[in-house]
Amino acid sequence: MKNQIDESGELPLSKVGKKKNTKLWRIWSMFLKEIRLVQNDKFALLLVFVLPTMIMVTMFAATNQSAIGISPETGKNEGAIRLGVVDIDPTDTFPGEDLSANFTLYLANSPDFIVQVFETEVEALDALYFDRVTAYAVLPYGFEGNITGDIPAFVDLHISSTDFMSQGAVFSTFSVVVQGFRFDHGWVKGEISSNMVAEFQPPGSGGFEATFGVFMIVFAVFIAVAATAAQAIVGDIPLNRMLLTPASKMEAILAKVSAYFMVGMFQAQFLLILWQVLFNIDVWAQYLTMNIVLALMSLSGSALGVLISTIVTTPLQANQSFLFLLFGSTIVGTGFMDVGLVDDYFPLNLGRVMMSDTAFKGVALAEFMGDIIIILEFSLILLLIAWFIFVRRTTLA
Repeated sequence: MKNQIDESGELPLSKVGKKKNTKLWRIWSMFLKEIRLVQNDKFALLLVFVLPTMIMVTMFAATNQSAIGISPETGKNEGAIRLGVVDIDPTDTFPGEDLSANFTLYLANSPDFIVQVFETEVEALDALYFDRVTAYAVLPYGFEGNITGDIPAFVDLHISSTDFMSQGAVFSTFSVVVQGFRFDHGWVKGEISSNMVAEFQPPGSGGFEATFGVFMIVFAVFIAVAATAAQAIVGDIPLNRMLLTPASKMEAILAKVSAYFMVGMFQAQFLLILWQVLFNIDVWAQYLTMNIVLALMSLSGSALGVLISTIVTTPLQANQSFLFLLFGSTIVGTGFMDVGLVDDYFPLNLGRVMMSDTAFKGVALAEFMGDIIIILEFSLILLLIAWFIFVRRTTLA
């Protein structure tokens, strides 16, 4: 007979049937299913592509706004600060000129200040209150006498405590004017002046766009993949049915991690090209190296997201876990503060350093082999923990 019954009394599977019942085939099928789910999930696509793009475009607009040029209305640089000046110094100890008036002139000639002179501090404070000026400076009694007597002359800069975005710009711009004023009058004898020179900066870019762009790409790939993968298992009704078949829970985890890893790599290409083209950053020679770093971020992020999805029991909990991960990673992963062992083991922190050093300093990726092993071990541990939790669950929701 063409189809013979075996000893168990059942028809044997054909070679094709055996092929479609292998572990790799089941993982591949679940992988394709997950890719289709992400493709059809508009919110997931928003997290993966639209949100990072919005951040990049906003950064582009912010960095180019300060470099637009001269405003035809004011004759100053675009974004020039409106500064009020109150001169209450009547002293006349410097021969030939009124130093307080001369210093006010220096402020007025600065391309970054639009100066408005007030007679009293009350008028200046009123203008600050109604946002007619961003800040105001008070040249105190004895300003000229202190300078000519080689005594420090203190100038109070008043700025609204609610306008924290302008505080740094006001103080830095004011310091530039002070430095020019002192230099022109020869009051720099015996002092040291410094000029900052940014090294390891890719051609055609500013330091902010390059440095922040590296962090943004690494952060976006890691967090966005973790966020989308956090919804991978919880409430997955088709997966509930699929696990009634020979498909194992480890196969499901591997399929989902692989799917979100691929999503992260698509996002990485999108962000790398957008970053280099938008800001004219020439690190194309390191394109493959940067992709390897981002592949590590995508792998660890997808493993972390799948682990979260095995722990939580509802989609709402998955969203809340993502918010915790987002803010936690923002705190410990930016490099703005020492976080101890987290810097040595958390993939986001390791990836940020690897990305900047390989792209900008030309450090070989092999120099980070220890960090690469740590990220791979971190991802493997997350996978094993996810499997350990998953096999003990009787339902996904």
